Amino acid sequence: MPERLGEGVGVARLIGLIGCTLLALSLAGAMMSMAWAGNSPAARQEPLPDPLTLTEALSYADAPHPELDLVRAAVDSARAGVLDAASSSGVRSYLELTPQWVNPSSDPSRGSIDDSNVRLLLTKRLYDFGQTRALTYSAKAMVSAQRQLYFNARQQRRLEIIKRFFDVLLADAHSAFDTEATAYNYVSFDKARDRRKLGQISDVDLLAFEDRYQQALVKRTESQAAQRFTRTQLAVALNHPDDLPDNLVRPDLPQLDHPVPNYKTILQEALKANPVVLALRDQVRSAKEKIVAAQRQDRPILEAELEAAGLRRESNGRNDMRATLNLHIPIYQNGLVEAAVAQARAQLRRAEAGLASVRQRLRTTLLGLVEQVNNLKAARKAARVRTAYRDLYADRSRSLYNLEIKTDLGDAMARLTEAQWQAAKVDYELVLTWAKIDALTGKLIATSSKETAK
Repeated sequence: MPERLGEGVGVARLIGLIGCTLLALSLAGAMMSMAWAGNSPAARQEPLPDPLTLTEALSYADAPHPELDLVRAAVDSARAGVLDAASSSGVRSYLELTPQWVNPSSDPSRGSIDDSNVRLLLTKRLYDFGQTRALTYSAKAMVSAQRQLYFNARQQRRLEIIKRFFDVLLADAHSAFDTEATAYNYVSFDKARDRRKLGQISDVDLLAFEDRYQQALVKRTESQAAQRFTRTQLAVALNHPDDLPDNLVRPDLPQLDHPVPNYKTILQEALKANPVVLALRDQVRSAKEKIVAAQRQDRPILEAELEAAGLRRESNGRNDMRATLNLHIPIYQNGLVEAAVAQARAQLRRAEAGLASVRQRLRTTLLGLVEQVNNLKAARKAARVRTAYRDLYADRSRSLYNLEIKTDLGDAMARLTEAQWQAAKVDYELVLTWAKIDALTGKLIATSSKETAK
């Protein structure tokens, strides 16, 4: 009896050793995950370049960001779906350890008998009439759909960064205009105070000059706040919320010279390459495969099973090795198949309706963008004429100021700065419109490598 108990304790120790090993592996995996998280790019961010170019800003479009991480998680979930679908046809193995001692009723004098056993069981689905294949195809289609949505998310990140980058440049240009206007109104107000002391103007006239100066001062304060706010928005878009960019570089914009796009041409490109359209097509394909899989749930399933066993107690009827073929034939499913088919068909209708809706919106959105390009090109010509006029007017005012003939140089410089800000606003809107067209037609948004120092 002590010998048998000792052997039983040995089996128990073996089971305990296996449990300790699994626990150690789990702890090691957790430590490796923590180490990886500590070395990840998100954990040790490098500061933003100074000055910051648009090309450098766009390089952060694929860096870790909450919005991008959400879509990436959906891709990982879809990949897990493929593994789950394929796992039903793979080999499955089970190890059973059963330490037990029994007291036989036939011979109580023998005491406890070691009746421990160990079983290794292998199962493999051989054939299920295409159910697993349909589920796998459906899962793979969902992976493709999520990848397209991930690409679309990357495009949206680029659009956001471009917009925020241009917002900073426009805020700086507008602040320069407000600073010029404030300086001009202050000089006018200061001269008006001298003229009031000489009795040349009334108190009402002096207050009019002061009012214009105070209004200009308020606008300058607002524009300075806009500079800080737009930089905060850009820093958040770059996932560097505590690292506000100070100096930005004005980019070279080759898109400004592109001709107005042909609506029918870009519409065909969008219908073929738009990532949302492609994603919905994949979702339609996935739903169709799910219908096939659901319809085949009532088909037979053929499985193979192998078993190897080790028993402590000797028995004439023991089987150390066993090979079996199992054929499972469903007889009554209680509406399970009908419910699965109905749900898959509802998913198909949703995907098809979404695809039709996106196609319709593409038509109107692209038409609006084409018209916007046309309008902005006309506005750009007008802005260039206005800037040229204000430039020449400022030169003339500077010459007359030097000759002490006319003293509106400050106003002329303010109006020139305003014209430059308005021209830059039109240019940036045109570039952003082209970027939206690229995003809708499935082209990766990029900018020129040439950039001009601010």
